[in-house]
Parts: sequence; C-alpha cells; structure tokens
Amino acid sequence: MNQILEALYQGDHLNKTQTETLVTSIVKGELSEIEISALLVALKMKGESSEEIAGAANALRASATPFARPEGNIVDTCGTGGDGLGTINISTVVALVCAECGVPVAKHGNRSVSSKSGSSDVLQRFGLKLDITPDVAARCLREENFCFLFAPQYHPGVKHVMPVRTALKTRTLFNLIGPLANPAAPNIQLMGVYDPKLLAQMAQALGKLGCEKAMVVNGGGLDEIALHCDTQVAYLDNGRVTEMTITPEQAGLKRVPLESLQLDDPDEIAAALLCLIKGIGKPEHNDVVALNSAAVLLMSEKVSSLKEGVERAKEAILSGRVAERLARVVELSHGRG
Repeated sequence: MNQILEALYQGDHLNKTQTETLVTSIVKGELSEIEISALLVALKMKGESSEEIAGAANALRASATPFARPEGNIVDTCGTGGDGLGTINISTVVALVCAECGVPVAKHGNRSVSSKSGSSDVLQRFGLKLDITPDVAARCLREENFCFLFAPQYHPGVKHVMPVRTALKTRTLFNLIGPLANPAAPNIQLMGVYDPKLLAQMAQALGKLGCEKAMVVNGGGLDEIALHCDTQVAYLDNGRVTEMTITPEQAGLKRVPLESLQLDDPDEIAAALLCLIKGIGKPEHNDVVALNSAAVLLMSEKVSSLKEGVERAKEAILSGRVAERLARVVELSHGRG
C-alpha cells in the first residue's frame, strides 16, 4: 500500500489490474478507513485515469450479487448525478420510455445524494418494491423490458467505504464508478456526468468494460442532454471515442429555459413525472425526456435519427402506455404478476 500511495503522490497512474485489486480489498473490508481515505484522496489529487476508473468499476461488478444477464442488448441510463441543478429526474423516466419503445433497460441506481430525488426515490414513490431478488428483477426485464437494480442490494461491500465518503465530504472515485457498476453489464449506455472534463475518460472507461455504444453527456452543467443549450457528447462506438455536439434543433425541438425543468420539492417532482408518463405532462418535460430517449433509441438502432427518435418517444409518452407498463412492473415487484 505504501508503494502505491507513493506512486500516486508522484502523479503516476495505476493500471487497471492494480486498481481492481485495491477496490476488491476495499469491498471485502480488508483495508482500514485511514488506508481507504489516503487512497481516495491521492487518486483525486492526481486525477483518476480511465484505466483506474474501469478497474475500480470492474471490481464492483465482480463482487456484486449476481444478475443473470439475458442475451442481446441491455441499456442503462444511470449517470453520475451531482450536477446540483435540481431538475426533474429525467434519466429514470427515459428508461421507462425506452422500455415502452422496445429497448430492454436494466436501470441501475441509488437513493439521492445531491439531487432532490434519485432514481430509487422516484420509483419507490411510484410503488416499486426496491429490495427484490435478482430472479424477480430478471422476470421484470424479461416480461416488461424494464427492471431496477438497487445499488445497495447488489453492492453490499460498498458499506466499507461509506464512513470515509461521509467524512471526506468531497467527490471521489466512488462517485464515478457508480454508473459503471451495473451488474447487468449493459452494452449500451446513456450516461450524464456533472463535469464536462469527465466526458472522454468516462467514455473510455465504458469501452474498457466492454460497453459497445455509449453517449456520455453534459449539457451546460446538466448531466443530461439539454434543451436550454448545446450538449457536449463523448460518443463511444465499438472502442472508438469521438467528440460531438447535440442541439435541440437537430431533434426538431425548441430551446427552453433550464428553470422550466427545475422543481424544489420531491413530491412536486414525483407528481410531475407521474403526469408525464400518463401522457398529461408539461410539454417541456415531455420534450427533454423524448430527446434523451431518442439518443438511446438511436444507439439501439430502433431509429435512424434523433428527430425520428423524438417522434417515437413522444408517441409512447402521450399514449399513456408508459404508466401502464410501470404499473405492471410494480405488480411484478410485489410478486402479484
């Protein structure tokens, strides 16, 4: 450990295997809180590389509660969170819309840390049971194209790092690897990040983990594809990462102020999202969800353009079928299906 810390203090990067071994030791409870703290701070001060991020995420996946991944495409829309902008929970509803559009989505997520309402907070308000077995989750995915994999249930070893994260009160490696640690090993991912400096390295890390296609996005500080400004994208396509920009106009949409997507209260957020999936949501809410859904549909080869993807997503949203699908998933999660 001392040699590794000294190397990090000198600004040297660890390789993927070294980082995987270290994080495996952390989740097994083999390192003290002082050692964990020193390691996370040293990595943060140096700046985590894509190799280190991928190695750490691989360690979490390897130690996770097993999930029987079906054949074919699996999508996740989990992002880093932490943008601090207080918008509605876009990525969770995007996952449900994409499921309705024929894309299998294994949504990996947790309770809110920095936002008003995290993915599990929203879904629990909708009635979903979070602590379901992997078999029940697999049935939800098989029958309804959607399941939710609650991070604490699949990554119990992360408890060993929580006291350190709480004490440090700063973002660390574990903030970055959460959206990379989905036990379903998605091969397509839409990932929002809180800092545009992370775009390329997170896309590269996804590639090192075996992801085939991904868009890592930041829209003017928002960890989603934005309606209020251009969105920076690092696009992963079978090992190659390229930078691009997505604008609302490319998808046939008008720009709206960021304030139109911001709500202060978790109850208000849940009510707005429930209206959205029932087909009676606000137009700007529909549009931002449709735009992000379109990116997933494009990567999944369900559509040939963002504009076509928006049209398909909007049809699903306005039909009310998304709410009906969610109701069936809720029933399955409680063992009533």
